[in-house]
Amino acid sequence: MKRTVLAAIAAIVCLCTLAGCGTMKTQWRETRKLYREYINTDPSIDFSDQGISDKGLQRLAALMMPVDERLLAMLRTLGSQDSAPDPEWAQQLLSANAWLSGIAVVDASGATVGQVPSTPMRPLDYASLLDMADRYKVRKMGARVVSDEMGTVVMIAMPFFKENEWAGLVVVNFDPRNLVRFSPDPNALVVVSTEGLLWAGGAGQGESLAALKWNDILKGEVQGDIRSGGGEYVWQARYLGQLELVYLTDAREVRAAKPEPKKEAAPAPAPDKALPSTEPLPQPADLTAP
Repeated sequence: MKRTVLAAIAAIVCLCTLAGCGTMKTQWRETRKLYREYINTDPSIDFSDQGISDKGLQRLAALMMPVDERLLAMLRTLGSQDSAPDPEWAQQLLSANAWLSGIAVVDASGATVGQVPSTPMRPLDYASLLDMADRYKVRKMGARVVSDEMGTVVMIAMPFFKENEWAGLVVVNFDPRNLVRFSPDPNALVVVSTEGLLWAGGAGQGESLAALKWNDILKGEVQGDIRSGGGEYVWQARYLGQLELVYLTDAREVRAAKPEPKKEAAPAPAPDKALPSTEPLPQPADLTAP
């Protein structure tokens, strides 16, 4: 009796397995198809995509990238410091970014706790940075652009904390001239900000470009074209703390230039001729062998 029951159960299991086998195979094929089409798709390269085709944007990218890359690298290091740094850290940051003019540690009341170099070439007032306490309490950077008879200086502040409470600022400052020199053609590049002119370039249009209503322009765009003083400028913006930097260059010349003729492909090299073999020739069989 027990054997009969076991045999019956085994037969039922086999029937269920056979009945569901086709359905499972169909579902598995559909699952694999879905996976290959939408998740693990075969990679492909579109060789017809030439990237940025606008000659003006290509020119701007070539001018600004060596400048902006150094600025971003410094900001990443500065942004990782959320406690009051020691003099060795400040000196290392200054050495790694020789275009910086100085670094200061300022407490929440505005008192300078320490600075590198110990005697700065230019005294700075950090009061305008301290006005942005609401940003610092949520761990955001602040920045100011200051211009006077000594020139223009950019100050960038990163808040530091004690027991999770905002306690002060690490402030780096630099002369824009020291940073813009990394561009392959600084005279062709203009740098403005929502707080004023940083670098006028060599065409004499910096003041007029800085006077544009950038706060309104940047409400809906981060890149575009603008006409000013007879020039046709292509521009790109990026944030620096709460303000925005704008890189510009006159694109008239590069856009008007005729494209270079395509170079004809070099003829394919002739196939290598087979060299004579150096292997010894096989010996004929010994017909006298038994």
